[in-house]
Amino acid sequence: TYPFTAEAERAFNDFNPAVDDPRIGNDCAPRRMPALLWSADPVELLLQAERTIIRFEALDTVRTVFMNGAPPPTDHPHTELGYSVGRWEGDILIIETTHLLGGVIVNDIGQPISPDTRLTERYWREPGANDLQVEILVDDPVNYVETLRLRRLWASAPSEEILPWGCFSLDPSEEETDVDDLARLLEAL
Repeated sequence: TYPFTAEAERAFNDFNPAVDDPRIGNDCAPRRMPALLWSADPVELLLQAERTIIRFEALDTVRTVFMNGAPPPTDHPHTELGYSVGRWEGDILIIETTHLLGGVIVNDIGQPISPDTRLTERYWREPGANDLQVEILVDDPVNYVETLRLRRLWASAPSEEILPWGCFSLDPSEEETDVDDLARLLEAL
């Protein structure tokens, strides 16, 4: 059960992934936070002093987390990935993200989020473990009457490679579908 507001409950009940998920028929649709965190594709964290880079195989997405604590510029736009600031508390990486476009938390389930959402992510490893624990706090007073707490585990796979993303769109609003390109992509799988 989710602590929905009445508005969010309606949006959740009306959500139809076959219609409302932008990835249906368009594998080239930009990935959004926080749905991107639920991807089953490989992820790589590159920890640096000034910024942390998170590379997702999904659509070759690269997320930048500013580690200097600077707030977003006042004119920073709302984007698919938002604006992320990170800090370390002991061995836990904490990332706070604002300036999101809104959308849903998980694409095929449809828990709504608004552009007013603040995400707080916590990343850590249990002692002696290689897997990465992730806790995500969703603060969105438009859609939730209390902070929503989600967790997942990213399994360590050191030999896994992030491969180039060859997307393909079947969206009729875009250029005509090249059936030969589609056949080549399917054969490559």
